[in-house]
Amino acid sequence: MGRGKGNPTGWIARVSTGQVLFEMDGVNFANARQAATLAAHKSCSSTKFVKWS
Repeated sequence: MGRGKGNPTGWIARVSTGQVLFEMDGVNFANARQAATLAAHKSCSSTKFVKWS
């Protein structure tokens, strides 16, 4: 119809398999796990929580 489709409302980026999405430092394990769980509910793919030693 028109030339423009309006202003974009968000950004999209491809995430390949095995790519790290979030790294947390300076947070205790329980808070980091809870934050990762909340973030995983917002993504539309399966996620895994990994703790580096």
